[in-house]
Amino acid sequence: MLTERKLEEIPFLYDAVMRECAIDPMYDAALIQNDTIYFWHYKNCNNANNGHSTTKLFIDSCVGILSDRGLLDVHAPVTSFFTKNELPAAMDPGWNRVTVHDAMRHRMGIDFVPYGVDEDNDIEKIGEDFLGYVFSLELPYKPDEHYRYSDAAYYLLSRIISSASGQKCQDFMFENLLKPLGFRQWATAVCPEGYMIGGGGFFSRADDMAKLPYVYANGGVYDGKRILSEKWTRLAVENHYALDEHGTTGSYYKTGAMGQGVIFKNNAAFAWHGCSPDNGGTRTTRLFDAFCAYVSEG
Repeated sequence: MLTERKLEEIPFLYDAVMRECAIDPMYDAALIQNDTIYFWHYKNCNNANNGHSTTKLFIDSCVGILSDRGLLDVHAPVTSFFTKNELPAAMDPGWNRVTVHDAMRHRMGIDFVPYGVDEDNDIEKIGEDFLGYVFSLELPYKPDEHYRYSDAAYYLLSRIISSASGQKCQDFMFENLLKPLGFRQWATAVCPEGYMIGGGGFFSRADDMAKLPYVYANGGVYDGKRILSEKWTRLAVENHYALDEHGTTGSYYKTGAMGQGVIFKNNAAFAWHGCSPDNGGTRTTRLFDAFCAYVSEG
C-alpha cells in the first residue's frame, strides 16, 4: 500500500492550493509521487465530490482494460455492440461507420447535441431512453471529419462497456479499476435505466482520483499491480483519449466542469475538486503550471 501524508509537507504545491482556495472554493487536492499520497481536504466539504468530465478518463480506461483483454476492438462500429431492438428504427445509416475510437475522440460526425444527455433543460426532450436518443441524432459529417465535444459520446461508451463486459459499466469499473486501485468512497450518476452517465457525474476523493493518472504516469502499473497495458497508456496519449498535453511541458491532463482536474508527468500525478464560476479555467492553468514546475524542479 502507498504511504499517506499531508499535502502541507510539500509547501510549493500546498501554498498554490491555498492561494486558489482563497479565490474560489476548493474541496480537496492530492499529489501522488514516489509511491506516497499527499492529501489535503477542506473540513467542511463532502469526502467524495463530482469530478464532472474527469469521469471520461475512467470510461476510456475501462475501454482500455477490455481492449487489453481482447474483448473490445476500438475500431469496431459502435452499432455492433447493440441488438436490433436496442437501436431506433429510424437511424442515420452513418452510425454504422462510427467507431469506438471516433467516440473517444469526439469525432462521431454529430453537429449539434445538448452538452450532455442528462442536462436538466433537455431531460424532458430526451426521455428515459438515453441510448435511443443518442442514436436518433443526425450525422451531417463523416466519422473523424468534425470535432464536437459532447457527453453523449461517453454515455454511448458507457453502454458499449456494459455490452462488451456483460456488466453495467459502473460494476465493471468497480471490479476492474476502482477496487484494484483501493478507492474508498465513490458514486456515479446513472440514467433512468440504471446505466452510468459516462461523461460526468463520478464522485470520488481527490486522493483516490489521482490514482488513475498515476497509473498512466507509470505505464499502466499502480502499487506493483498491472492495471492497464503499457501499450494502452501510450495509445491513450497519442490518440487524445480524454487526455491532452499541457502546452509543451510533457504533462497530460483532463479537466472537468466547475474546475476539477487531473494531470500527470514524470511518475507523479496531481488531482483536485473545486467550484469556480468560469469552470476553473484560470485556476486550472495556474495549478497545472505549479505542478509542472514542482515536478521539473524535484
